[in-house]
Amino acid sequence: MNERAGSPAAAGDPAYRKLQRTVLAVSVLLAPLSLAVWFSVCPPFGDVSCPSQGVATIAAFRAMNPLLHQVFTALSMVAPYAYPVSYIGLGLIAMRGSPWLATLGTAAGFAGSIPWAWITAGQAGLTQTFAGLAPSHLFVVIEHQLTANPVVLFFATAWVLGHLLGYLLLGIALARAHTVPRWAAWSITASALLMGPIAYGTGLGALQVAGYGLVLAGSIPAARAILGWTPVRQLPPRARRTGPPGPD
Repeated sequence: MNERAGSPAAAGDPAYRKLQRTVLAVSVLLAPLSLAVWFSVCPPFGDVSCPSQGVATIAAFRAMNPLLHQVFTALSMVAPYAYPVSYIGLGLIAMRGSPWLATLGTAAGFAGSIPWAWITAGQAGLTQTFAGLAPSHLFVVIEHQLTANPVVLFFATAWVLGHLLGYLLLGIALARAHTVPRWAAWSITASALLMGPIAYGTGLGALQVAGYGLVLAGSIPAARAILGWTPVRQLPPRARRTGPPGPD
C-alpha cells in the first residue's frame, strides 16, 4: 500500500527516516525547554532582556551559584543547535494544511533562531568573561560598543522579530493543518504575544519563561505527530509517470 504525505509512518521505514524524525521531534521539545530554563537562570534573574549590559549584570554573573552557572553554560551550548531545527520540525507537519504560512513561519523562525548562537556565545559569554576578571569601568563601555555595532544590532533585531513571527505563523498553520490539537496550536501562537509585546511591555522576565512554557506544551503533541509523519509518497518509478508510457 502506498504512503501519502502526512500519513502515519510505516513500521518498515528505513532507519535513516526514523533517525530524521527522532532528531526533529527531540529538537522541537528541547528548544523551548532549554530556552525556558536558560531564561530562568540567566542573571540578573527576572530581566526580560537578559543578558543585559551594566555593572549590575556583571556582578550578578559573578555571584551566580556554581551549579546554576554550569546549567546555564550547558544550555548555552545546546540551545543554538536545537532552536533552528525545531522550526523546521514544526513547519514540516504544518505544511500539508497551510503551505504558505508554514513556509513563511519556518523561514522567519529559522532566520530568527540562528542569531541565538551569538547571543549565548557572544553577549552572554562576554559578560561571563568579565565576571571572572577584576572589576573595571571599561567592561561596560565595551559591552555598549558591542551592542551598538550595526552587525550585532542587525542580528539582535532578527532574533527578536524572527523567533516571535515564526511561532505566530507556525501556530496558525498548525491549527489550519489539524496535525495537532487546536489547544496546542493556539498555545504556540499565544506564546509569541506573551514573550513579545506583553513580556517586554511589562518588563517581566517570568512572562518570557511562561511563553516558552506554552511553546513546550504545544510542542509535545507536535513531537508525537513528527514521529508518525511520512514526508514523501512512496511510489514505484513507473507509477510516477503522468502520461502514457513511451516506447521502450
